[in-house]
Amino acid sequence: MEYQPYKKLADVAQKHYNDKGFCTVIAVATAMGCSFGKARIKLEKAGRLHRQGTYGFVYHEVLRRSGYKVEHLMGYEGHHVKTMGKKLGKGTYLVTIRRHVIAFVDGVCNDWSDGSSYRVREVVKITKEGE
Repeated sequence: MEYQPYKKLADVAQKHYNDKGFCTVIAVATAMGCSFGKARIKLEKAGRLHRQGTYGFVYHEVLRRSGYKVEHLMGYEGHHVKTMGKKLGKGTYLVTIRRHVIAFVDGVCNDWSDGSSYRVREVVKITKEGE
């Protein structure tokens, strides 16, 4: 699965869409390996408002409808973002912290919060149906 780096996705969001509060769009684009625009359209159809965040159940449903399995993982609550890459390892994951969602792909954080001490609230594993 090929994804674009956070910096590139954030630049597109700000320059071409005049968007902010787009962490969910970037996380979904990373998990699906698609462009910011494509992820943004899918989330808007599901109810995301321009320049606003999105609830977890909304982007989980967008991923399911796009052919991905969303599996909730237990035991990571309270861990720090900076340690999640090593703990999660191979695969694609969405990690929720307070009012923010982060994509990890094969142990690499695709977000501005990489290396931070923010505490994890939820981890979901994202896999393409049939894999």
